[in-house]
Amino acid sequence: MNHLLSIGDLDPAQIQSILNLSVELENKPSQVLKGKNIAFVFEKPSLRTKVGTEAAINHLSGSVIHINPDLIFSSSMAVPFTSRESLKDAMMNVSQWCDAVFARVYSHSTLKKMAEYGTIPVINALCDRHHPMQALADLLTLQQNYGKDQKLIISYVGDANNVAFSLIEIGLKMGHTLKFTGPEQYSWMEEQLAYFSLLAVEHGGTFVQTNDPFEGVYEADAVYTDTFISMGEEHLYDEKIKHFEPYQVNEKLFSKAKSSAGFMHCLPAHRGVEVTDDVIDHPNSWVYLQAKNRMVVSKGVFATILTGDEEVVQKLNGIEKVPS
Repeated sequence: MNHLLSIGDLDPAQIQSILNLSVELENKPSQVLKGKNIAFVFEKPSLRTKVGTEAAINHLSGSVIHINPDLIFSSSMAVPFTSRESLKDAMMNVSQWCDAVFARVYSHSTLKKMAEYGTIPVINALCDRHHPMQALADLLTLQQNYGKDQKLIISYVGDANNVAFSLIEIGLKMGHTLKFTGPEQYSWMEEQLAYFSLLAVEHGGTFVQTNDPFEGVYEADAVYTDTFISMGEEHLYDEKIKHFEPYQVNEKLFSKAKSSAGFMHCLPAHRGVEVTDDVIDHPNSWVYLQAKNRMVVSKGVFATILTGDEEVVQKLNGIEKVPS
């Protein structure tokens, strides 16, 4: 695995291997990333992704270098001297100093160019189309509550956004049933639905789409939602919210899932909009475990990408000898 731009870059065995390694590294002092420098480049605001991942790298004895995105990304205008330097030149320079780039960007195409121009791994910290680190944390959360072998019904309620895409992608790859419910105006494109169908056939999962939220969450093992208004869409609030009001995850809707069902949200949450207090603060709410797992899976991802598997095992065998 050279880069992690989407869950599509991973097969089921690699996904499970990352989660297993993440758990192994969670509470053990380690120098797996000693001497490794990871560049953080964030075009968008971040709390869990930035702090959780930096904490993970610190725990593994690596170092983080924060780079102002203005020093990396060219202006969108095709006019000379409107930006400091080209993305190609910037990535070739960063590749001389750092061992990986962790980037949160507006456009997935930017990540693809970074991977093309640089000579070091690029890890997606979120873009407009994918959020692979969140999906890995979500799957770990589900496994912690249900085990690795149980096939689950995971219901996503809301917008067809990057979080939903990566959740469906990882869920289908691991053979689960993914039910998506949201307003028809904000659902998946035909090519995305075709991709979900292919994943379901290949890996034994099931994808179901409905516009009825009560049908969508019925007998679910987990109910997941996210903001109805993604970053950069604030100007669309009035237009979108009128379509999404029936999809708020409140006590009435959540009660249609199994009594043991967990509530999931990638955060930040807009209480009273996509979810009510009685659900997000429910005893079966897993939102803070998901947040913790953002740090946990970062350990497995960076250890896997920056250290060969054999070397990881060798270093793990010596973990107890490393002073805390």
